[in-house]
Amino acid sequence: MAVRPPVGTPTLSRRTRILLITAGILLVVVLGGSRLVEFYVDWLWFGEVGYQGVFTTVLVTRVVQFILGAALLGGAVALILWLAYRTRPVFVPVSGPEDPVARYRTVVISRLRLFAIGIPVIVGMIAGLAAQGDWQTTQLFLNSTDFGVTDPEFGSDVAFYAFQLPFYRWILSWLFLTIAVCFIAALIMHYLFGGIRLAGRSGQVSTAARAQLAILAGTFVLLKAFAYYLDRYELLFSQRSPNFTGATYTDLNAVLPAKLILLFISIICAAAFFVAVFRRNLQLPAIALVLLVLSSILVGAAWPAVLEQFVVKPNANEREAIPISRNIEATRQAYGLDNRVEIKSYDGKPAGPPEAVPAAVLADTATVPNIRLLDPSRLSKTFTQQCARKNFFGFPEKLDIDRYTVKGSKQ
Repeated sequence: MAVRPPVGTPTLSRRTRILLITAGILLVVVLGGSRLVEFYVDWLWFGEVGYQGVFTTVLVTRVVQFILGAALLGGAVALILWLAYRTRPVFVPVSGPEDPVARYRTVVISRLRLFAIGIPVIVGMIAGLAAQGDWQTTQLFLNSTDFGVTDPEFGSDVAFYAFQLPFYRWILSWLFLTIAVCFIAALIMHYLFGGIRLAGRSGQVSTAARAQLAILAGTFVLLKAFAYYLDRYELLFSQRSPNFTGATYTDLNAVLPAKLILLFISIICAAAFFVAVFRRNLQLPAIALVLLVLSSILVGAAWPAVLEQFVVKPNANEREAIPISRNIEATRQAYGLDNRVEIKSYDGKPAGPPEAVPAAVLADTATVPNIRLLDPSRLSKTFTQQCARKNFFGFPEKLDIDRYTVKGSKQ
């Protein structure tokens, strides 16, 4: 049976503890005092202009999000640490009296309450401070109203993209962060207390460690499936085309189906991780994870690139006709021009006086010599396109316009 060697733990002197506590109190006073002064000034200013209710709404939203963010991440870390400690192996082999893992384990056990409470509290405080800064996203979601305009692809009101989708993305990012931090905490805790051992060729993983890590990994992949679902809607913000904003032909015919395929593969991969809880190895989730990675490369990246290169670019005018028309329609609606644009036919003749005769043009010596023969905004591009293969000379993109004296007159 393995024996844990006695390991001394470092201690702090009474003077050092007093200095650390004093420094901590001073730091809180310095940082908190300035914030209190700023808070009081803002309170007075909002009250002076008659918008104290706005200040109160912002304050309450920030406080609630701080509490929820701290409780979510801090509570999840505390639960994971408690489960990992409760399910630790009874006997843990050590390599010798100088085993570094055994030394760290002894330090943690000697200050178990400090680590069990301190780590979740610190993590929760950091999470709460980060969460309270996104109060606008929450308020926009809670007070969202419909625009009365739906997108042509999914049929959702524009308010969904302006108010609801950013909130769902924000919640999803916090869930991703929570699962990732919990996974790292469980990994470290199980390694520290012997649930994961790297000795030998393949190492050993206890049943409890395998179950907890598999559940966390499966939950992460399941959240990824929901992320793929939201990615479908964000295609309407695509910047793939340099000419317009919105979903292109490639996005609608390659990326959109790819997101659905990856969504179902992610669900299968998550199920494989959950099944691994009842199996003695991780081969099934490993295969599923490799399948997900390969699918994201082939279906999510390679196939859209091939379609863009060989289908869209050779005939872009026809392929992008529908996306461009949607972009034009949305732009008109955004600027309020959808019902105010009057289209008139143009026959190329002025609506005013009759056309000038050649004799009158020759007689107008003040205007005709100053007419530009070439459009400066098109000259450089036209010259480059026409002389692409034998372009020994070129023009800058922005040309200067000047007047010169020719035969005694400025032109």
